[in-house]
Amino acid sequence: MPSLLETLTNSLQGNVAVSPAFDHLLTSPLPQTPEAFLDVEQTIQRTTAQLGDLLILERLEQTHKDTAFIEDAVRKAREKSSVPLRHKGWRQVSVLLLGGTKVLLKTPYLRTNWKQVTGKKRTKRGVQGAGCYPVLAALGITDRISPATRSEIALHTVQAASYQEAIALLERRGLTCSASTLERVSIATAQADITLRDAALHTAMEMPVSPDGPLAGLRIRLSLDGGRTRTRQNKPGRKTKHNRHRFERPWKEPRILVIDVLKADGSYDRTRLPLYDVLIADGDAVFSLLIGYLRLLGAAYAETIEFVSDGAEWIWDRLESMIRLAELPADRVVCVLDFYHAAEHLAKAIECCKQALSATERKTLFTQLRHTLRHQRQGVQTVLNTLTHLAQKHALPEMADAFSYFEKHVEHMQYARYDALKLPIGSGQVESAVRRVINLRFKAPGTFWKETTVELLLHLRAWFKAGRWDELVTRVIRSEFLLPSFKSLA
Repeated sequence: MPSLLETLTNSLQGNVAVSPAFDHLLTSPLPQTPEAFLDVEQTIQRTTAQLGDLLILERLEQTHKDTAFIEDAVRKAREKSSVPLRHKGWRQVSVLLLGGTKVLLKTPYLRTNWKQVTGKKRTKRGVQGAGCYPVLAALGITDRISPATRSEIALHTVQAASYQEAIALLERRGLTCSASTLERVSIATAQADITLRDAALHTAMEMPVSPDGPLAGLRIRLSLDGGRTRTRQNKPGRKTKHNRHRFERPWKEPRILVIDVLKADGSYDRTRLPLYDVLIADGDAVFSLLIGYLRLLGAAYAETIEFVSDGAEWIWDRLESMIRLAELPADRVVCVLDFYHAAEHLAKAIECCKQALSATERKTLFTQLRHTLRHQRQGVQTVLNTLTHLAQKHALPEMADAFSYFEKHVEHMQYARYDALKLPIGSGQVESAVRRVINLRFKAPGTFWKETTVELLLHLRAWFKAGRWDELVTRVIRSEFLLPSFKSLA
C-alpha cells in the first residue's frame, strides 16, 4: 500500500509541479539524532506549506473554469467602477500564497475603455495601476497576495517588536518578505479598513440610533487616554552629503478609545471582546470617532454607560457634547474620575505643607483623606474643606491648583456611590491598552515613524490586541463593514 506522501504526490502529478523538497522527503535518510529530527520537522513543516500552496493553486485554476462565476465577477467589477471597463482578455499574473510560493495564474483583465470616457485622458498609470483583475478581486486577492497571506503579513508587522523580527518570524514558516513589502501590505490593509469604518460611522451620525445594536442591554464602560510615539518630519532644504534629508523628531500623542462590557458585579466581562481604536489627532477628532462608534453600536440602549478617565482637560471638556451627540440618556450615564489619579493629586496637595507638617503628619493626613475620599458619601467635600483649611491656615497659595482640581470634579468623585452601583473606579483597562497597543510597539528608543504610517499601523495593532483580528480581515476582504460583536464567547 502506498504511503500518504506517495498518494499525495501521485494525485498532484497530473496538475501541478511538485516541489523538489517534497519529493526529497520520500528518499531522505531517517533521522537518528535530535538535530537531524529537528531538521526533518522543520523541513516537513515548510514543505507541507508548499504542498498547501499547490492545492490552493489547483483550486484557483478550477475556479477560473467556472464560466458563471467569471461572468458574475466581471459584471460586479463593472458596476463598482466609476469609468467604463473594457475586457482585455486573460493575462498571466503571479500570486503570493501563504506557504511562500509565488504561483502563476491566467485570469481576466479589465481596464478603462478610453473611447467611452469623456474629458481629459489620463497619460500616466495611477497608484493602483491601469486596470483590474475581477476574478481575483472577487476572491479577495489584491496586490497579488492571497487573503490569508495578507492577513499573516499585516498581523506579524504589528505583532512583532520590529520589521526585522516580523521578517524572521515569517521566514520560519517559509514566507519570505522584505520590510517594504510588510509596510506596503499593512498600510493597504489598514487604509481599506479605515475607509470602511469611516463610511459606516458617517452613516451612523446621520441615521437614528438603532435599539438593536450590539451594546443594547449591556453594562458598558467607555475610556479615553493618550500615549506617546516619536515621529519623523523631514526638514526643507538641501540633503546631506549622504543624500539624506535632515529631519526633526517631534513627539506625538496617539489617543486610544476603549469600549468594553461589565458584569453585574462591576468586574470586566472577559467573555466579551473589548473594542480598541486609535487616532493621532486632536480631541475633537477622537471624540467624533467615539461618538460614531456609540451611535453605530446602539450605546444609547445600554443598561448602564460608565465613562471613566483620568483628569485630562481635553477629555472632560468634551464629555457633555459626547453625551448629547451620541444621544445617551443622562440618567444612565455615570462619569467617573479615576480614583488613583485623584489620590495622586491629593498626595501632591499635601506635599505642599512641608513647612507646616512633618513627614509623618503628612503621611497620616494623606491616609485619612484618601480613605475618606474613597469610602464616605461626602468624601470629596471633606477633602475640599480640609485643603481649604490648610491653605488658609498656612498661607499656601500653591495649593490652589489642587483645590481647583477637586472642585471641578466633585460630581466625578462620588466613589461610595459608584460602589453601590457596582461600577469600577479605575481606568486601568485603557492604561493597559495604551501600554500594549502603543508603547510596546511604537515607543522603542531610537525609533521614529512617519505620522501617516504609524497611525495606520496603530489601527491594525489596536484591533489585534482587542482580539478582533479575524473580524478586521473579514471586513477588508469582503469590502464591507461588519458591526463589531460583543456577544459572549462562553
